[in-house]
Amino acid sequence: MKTTPRLGELGALFFRAGNFTPGGGTPATAILQRELISTRQWFDTEDFALCYALSRVTPGTNLLAFYTAIGWRLRGWRGAIVTLLAGAAPCCVLVGLITAGFERISRNVWVAAGIEGALAASVGLLLAGFWLLVRPFLTPRGWLRSVVVVAASVLLTRYGGLSPVSVLLLAALTGFIGSAQKEGKRE
Repeated sequence: MKTTPRLGELGALFFRAGNFTPGGGTPATAILQRELISTRQWFDTEDFALCYALSRVTPGTNLLAFYTAIGWRLRGWRGAIVTLLAGAAPCCVLVGLITAGFERISRNVWVAAGIEGALAASVGLLLAGFWLLVRPFLTPRGWLRSVVVVAASVLLTRYGGLSPVSVLLLAALTGFIGSAQKEGKRE
């Protein structure tokens, strides 16, 4: 972390990322990664990955845990509250209003076509977000390991019947063992 943002700057960034990014948590996370690390240099890659990983193993809504973790790392409890409220409260109100009116308008042909288009765009944003998150780890020396980890995670979840939490714990254990082996070779 090179600079510490003001609470207003932090809130504005999370307000934009959390409320104006279609496609869910992955595109919002990718935007925050670019903004926090590359553009504003408030965070480094390792801290970002730590907050992301911890948010994935917490119960409940992972994106809210991620916002809170980033805010906490940058500005303590005040940052956690600001990022959580700025990133989640406005869209929660909007979702409540949309849900209330959805049943009424969902039978309209134009609305149904719009929903289908939004679903297609969401899939594209999800894939783009995945690429932004994985690309920094696809180095010439480590790309094969990254591909194996992603493929194994998908296979274990989809066909192995393991929960995402179990897969994350298994990946953490594998990373720990691999790190310990590297340290043993250096000595």
